[in-house]
Amino acid sequence: MTTTRKTPTTAEHALLRELTVKTRKGTRRLKKYERDALIQMLAVKAAPEEFDVRNLIPKGSFLERIVRHFEDTDISYALPVMHVVMITASFLTQNGACLEVPGVGRVLPTLWTIGLAGSGSSKTLASEEIDRIISRGKGLPLNRLATGCTDAQWIVELNDNNGAFWFQDEVGKTFKSILTDGNYRRIKPWCLDAYSHKPIANRLKSEKNKLVIDRPYFTFHGLTVDETWRDDIDLSSMLDGFCQRFSYYVAVPRGDTDIFDHFLYFEGPKVDPRRDCLAEIWDALCDQDGACEAYTLNDEVLPYLKAWWSGLRQSWGQSALPKSFIRRIGFAVLRYLMVLHFLLGKSRRPVDIETADLATRFAEYHFLSALHIVQQYDRAKTSRIQVAADARARVSDAGKPVTGREVSRALSKQQRAQFEKGEIGEILSVLNQIEEMPGLFDATSDAREKSSAIEGRRDEIKARLLLNERKRNERRLRELCRGRERSNPASHLYRDARDDLESNVVQLHLPLTGTE
Repeated sequence: MTTTRKTPTTAEHALLRELTVKTRKGTRRLKKYERDALIQMLAVKAAPEEFDVRNLIPKGSFLERIVRHFEDTDISYALPVMHVVMITASFLTQNGACLEVPGVGRVLPTLWTIGLAGSGSSKTLASEEIDRIISRGKGLPLNRLATGCTDAQWIVELNDNNGAFWFQDEVGKTFKSILTDGNYRRIKPWCLDAYSHKPIANRLKSEKNKLVIDRPYFTFHGLTVDETWRDDIDLSSMLDGFCQRFSYYVAVPRGDTDIFDHFLYFEGPKVDPRRDCLAEIWDALCDQDGACEAYTLNDEVLPYLKAWWSGLRQSWGQSALPKSFIRRIGFAVLRYLMVLHFLLGKSRRPVDIETADLATRFAEYHFLSALHIVQQYDRAKTSRIQVAADARARVSDAGKPVTGREVSRALSKQQRAQFEKGEIGEILSVLNQIEEMPGLFDATSDAREKSSAIEGRRDEIKARLLLNERKRNERRLRELCRGRERSNPASHLYRDARDDLESNVVQLHLPLTGTE
């Protein structure tokens, strides 16, 4: 007796029936957990301003000076800012910095981050400019892993350069090779173990003994073209444990300028003095007391982070972002604490609430970015679902029953032509499953607000720091540079270039401590 499998007829199956993912054995339909995630992801829309990295930058800080250096270009500010963050993470990692958390042990600043930007957005140029600035400093160059290695070469490279900086351009194509090419396939399980610093090993053909790395670790920064990421990494790969080990950021185009405003980047007589000044500040940060030692938390930080994490239940816990992303990005906050504390020039002091709050805002930036990236796997359906959702809201606001007929009437003739017969009803059925999610279609709603406990704590911090954030951060950098001057009288670049930097100030509005 033969049996036939009944074709599922639920609304979510109907809506997602065309989606398949590639495997080594061919293609398959989505599994239930993948459908459940996509049901929510397809309907989410974030405003471009939510990805503006300037909202994360403390006034008067080294990061703000980096932003000002890139002002006369059309390069997205996210690219240089995040490369500075990753260079910092690697510098701290390679020089022995760690965070001591009682009961948890030592946490290394080994951030793993991937940035997505549009084609022609000068991704490589932005990274090269930051590298050029850092290389002008007096410190030792960062140790970097070679790229393009097969798996057998990769583990030897890591063994010889454990702790190094892995910077990978065109990371989507590299990951595609790791996930599908037999010459690279062992890199994936080795990376999974390296994420938690578990031993990895390989027996070389020319040697009798295994090559064993007892505690592998490295920092990772990858860049890729937003438009091609989905061609290289399919949905199944994006949702598996490998790709979820990374934090993501979206480098959105700037709204104040475009490519046609800038024939050349970084030209003119003031550019090199500004690079030298930034290199001088970087050196001062590297030389600050406690920069590469064990970082500790003051008594307020851990309760603050726990309250922030609990507050995510009512915001991101009800969102479409898979909890595996949320968990790993949340843990990366501990790594961010060291990086941001260093960049604020406060390494000699225990990590405080100001640094902790900044780290949580970076985490939420990564939440938004990861959600945006996964959402893009079906742009056509995302667009149609959004059209139906907007019409559904209009029908509800008008006090009419939310039915397929009423929603169809609320659409224009051109909009109705997008939908197949019965598809609006299917979409409404799916949307009803997630109608309790606050702020699903409103980027300014309270869906991502903190819990009341966090809001109260933020208000307290804001009142304390609101009026003098810029002065405090500038003074801290100035004192660090003056300390270098006293030990090295020839070091005067910060003083000479300060007036030029101060005359080119970008006023930023910060949610926590900034003012206009």
